[in-house]
Amino acid sequence: MLNFLGMGGGTGLPVVLWGLRQLSGNSGHDGQSTFNISAIVCVSDNGGSSGHLRQSYGIPAVGDLRNCLVALSDSDCLLANLFQYRFSGGNGLDGHSLGNLIVAAFCQMSGNLGVAIDLAKEVLHTQGSVLPATEAAVTLCAEVESGGCIRGESQITAARSRIHRVWLEPGNPPPFPEALQALANADAIILGPGSLYTSIIPNLLVSGVADAVRNSPALKIFVCNLVTQPGETDGFTAADHLRVLQTYLGAGAVDICLLNSQPIVRTVRGLYLESGSEPVNWREDEISRMGVLPIRADFLAEKQSKIRHDPIKLARMIVSLTRAGRHGDDYVPGKDCMSFNRRPACAELSAI
Repeated sequence: MLNFLGMGGGTGLPVVLWGLRQLSGNSGHDGQSTFNISAIVCVSDNGGSSGHLRQSYGIPAVGDLRNCLVALSDSDCLLANLFQYRFSGGNGLDGHSLGNLIVAAFCQMSGNLGVAIDLAKEVLHTQGSVLPATEAAVTLCAEVESGGCIRGESQITAARSRIHRVWLEPGNPPPFPEALQALANADAIILGPGSLYTSIIPNLLVSGVADAVRNSPALKIFVCNLVTQPGETDGFTAADHLRVLQTYLGAGAVDICLLNSQPIVRTVRGLYLESGSEPVNWREDEISRMGVLPIRADFLAEKQSKIRHDPIKLARMIVSLTRAGRHGDDYVPGKDCMSFNRRPACAELSAI
């Protein structure tokens, strides 16, 4: 049994989870899954539907948890589509997703976020574990280039000022117990894709989580974003993303960085440039010097109006790397051979 653990939030983590979920159904003999999939999800979002529910009921953000529960649910589950339905117009419900309301209701009924997630899993037939990083109602704060302090995830992004550091208030919130156990049992820990400062790092700010990632014997894979995020990673290269991660995890914590090699269609790229996003650039030698193995492949979703990772391509690469790492083998895609220990410069790979 391979144990995969994704960490993040937003729309990026569900892409990884959905891809692994699709592969898990065909991964073993007699149709039995040989994958165990878990997700540790940040709960610091204070915008949109999650923000309104936080303010009204004093609960952690549930939107990212909902997205991950749906990603790991049965693909033919009608309730999964209902969970993602977002109300528009009217008084009171405008902007709320039905799934957020259901998870919030379960939370009020049980008085416990962990129980609420278990109840939602039962409704959705979710295969795997979705774990909040903490059950505390935390607020993400940032020190920005101007020297000021911004409180609130949505306010941080809206400020569009270079971020120096982020932290949670109240500080050192207690971790969700099962989250630390999942990290200890993981064969692979996948960081990203997703917003660096507002989806990935908030998990690492919970007491004990960064240490658990750092000390885990699991293969640690960073999935680099395809484009920069305005107000958060403007002008960032892949190495810049890794440097920030190392600030919170320490040098040597990340083993592999996955990089997209497929060019982005000019028309779609132009739309992103207009909004302040640009493709994330990378140099293999720069990443290698950081002690991280860079692997480039075609991870781009085809025929999309938005720039997104292809979940199946990404999942296949993650599974291949984890199997090779678990057996202590070199990774051999086609004619290329890559050792995890020697950290050679990367080669052009195909996501098998």
